[in-house]
Amino acid sequence: MSCRIVRLFVLVGLMLLGGGAYAQETQEPQQPTGSHFPNRFTGRQLVVTAGHGEDRPEYRLLDNGLLFYRKGSDGAFQQLGQHPKDKTMEWFRRAEQELKIKSFTAEQPEHAEASVAWKKGKTEFTAAWENKKEAPEGYRDFYEDFLKLFPKMNK
Repeated sequence: MSCRIVRLFVLVGLMLLGGGAYAQETQEPQQPTGSHFPNRFTGRQLVVTAGHGEDRPEYRLLDNGLLFYRKGSDGAFQQLGQHPKDKTMEWFRRAEQELKIKSFTAEQPEHAEASVAWKKGKTEFTAAWENKKEAPEGYRDFYEDFLKLFPKMNK
């Protein structure tokens, strides 16, 4: 008789574990990890700026997929949604491997019209140029494609 009770407890336990695993698989997609604020985010970020001056727009893609916009370097960040994980990783691969942004060396213009930056914590690598014609090879296409991720903002 005691053997049957043990089997019953084992069977019920397995059913509860299996049901929990099923419930876990059917939940909503996971929320992004890490901070939701770019200025406190410790992961990788791609930052693109357009124009020059204090009110220049800034567009950010965090490696958790969150998209942000702000007008001016002192403005508040506006979250614009989330980019799919695979496409987010493709953007970082493109910046790191195709553009080799971490080893890019060029003199930064005094009044940059556009820039592409890679950030992680306090580490930052930036490529900037004064006009689209003078953009380093590959950066102009990256810049234009990146801006297409974001809805039309007040420019």
